[in-house]
Amino acid sequence: MTERDERLLRGLYDLKNLFGDKWTAAILVALRDGPLRRVEILSTVNTYSIDENWSDKRAVLQDSILARALKKMREQGVIVRESCTKTFPPEVTYSLSPDVTSVLALAEPLIRWAEENSALLARAQALGRQNANAVGFGEVTEIGGHATFPTQSRRPFRTEGSVG
Repeated sequence: MTERDERLLRGLYDLKNLFGDKWTAAILVALRDGPLRRVEILSTVNTYSIDENWSDKRAVLQDSILARALKKMREQGVIVRESCTKTFPPEVTYSLSPDVTSVLALAEPLIRWAEENSALLARAQALGRQNANAVGFGEVTEIGGHATFPTQSRRPFRTEGSVG
């Protein structure tokens, strides 16, 4: 593997691990226009049609899941938490870190590519639905001796009627 290939592969996995959680993209979009309180993030994200291409059920973000996602994103440096002590109780807001704001701007050409290649993406989504219970590729934590971002442990996807 060439150094250029290794750099690309490591970079793609790092981005996937940083932005690849189910709710991260929706939270980033909600915060794109400015700081929001947690309840505002929750209500905004729940208006989105998350996973509409993957199932006939609408995904709902629960407050406890949002709390964990915000904590993780804050620890990673993806978002910033600010507390205003001028009010009681203190008002806490979340906003995008400057680095993530710049990444969202850089994502526009990729989004245009995705729109232009919607048939390719539709095939990939259909295959994903067919193999929903299949085991994934696993976690990549090192490429060529370089550490990548660790991923959060994921529970297996459950199909309707499954127990667990």
